[in-house]
Amino acid sequence: MSETTRIVQLYPDLLGVTGDRGNVAVFETRLRAAGAEVDVVAVGIGEPLPSDIDVLVIGNGPLSAMRRVGSDLHEKRPAIAEVFTSGAVVFAVGAGAELLSHGTISLEGERVDGLGLFPFTVTRSRERRVGYIVADSEHGQIVGFEDHAASWQLDAGAAPLAKVTAGRGSIGEPGVGAGESIRVGEAYATNVQGPALPLNPAWADAMLTAVLARRGLEYARTREHERLDALARGAREKILSLAHVTQITAIGL
Repeated sequence: MSETTRIVQLYPDLLGVTGDRGNVAVFETRLRAAGAEVDVVAVGIGEPLPSDIDVLVIGNGPLSAMRRVGSDLHEKRPAIAEVFTSGAVVFAVGAGAELLSHGTISLEGERVDGLGLFPFTVTRSRERRVGYIVADSEHGQIVGFEDHAASWQLDAGAAPLAKVTAGRGSIGEPGVGAGESIRVGEAYATNVQGPALPLNPAWADAMLTAVLARRGLEYARTREHERLDALARGAREKILSLAHVTQITAIGL
């Protein structure tokens, strides 16, 4: 392969508190293993988004960080909306997902407006949803960790990506049967942390297959992918063994 695949991480210094660089590393490592050339770009406040974005990652952070990046993010909305419509992959975690939704309503009733690119609104609550999470999705079984105090209310007609089998989830009544994450085209919003993608290689491969297909290229798995999958398998098995028997008491704020 000769074309360069570009990965952009938005505001990594402010929205990267739950290992979100790990998600970027998975995209980069698995693309290189498939023979792709990769360019990774960090974009901060006041810095323009580069052209030809293949993967856009925006991570998690506190409400203070959401407020801090808000004005700059809204200035970038046309460019980010173009990433959505271009078929590039978007992976938004926690606060990053909230910033790309319609908005977040805080405990005090303050509204932090989002870009309206994902079809949900977030309400913060006093009860944290914290612990291991397992959910069934079109990309297989998603496993990870959740730690948030947010409920997502989906727009009419929108549906969760995954159904919770252990843990609390983000969508609907918390617990088994709740929804977790949402997909719009090749854009994903999630509260699965850990970080998510090192633990879920099938999910990462589904996104990267779309990344290269968009350029007319094939995502070919190699022995390196198998090695990385084996590392993930051990961690996944441990989480699965604990998720149904280990309960972390929710933290009241």
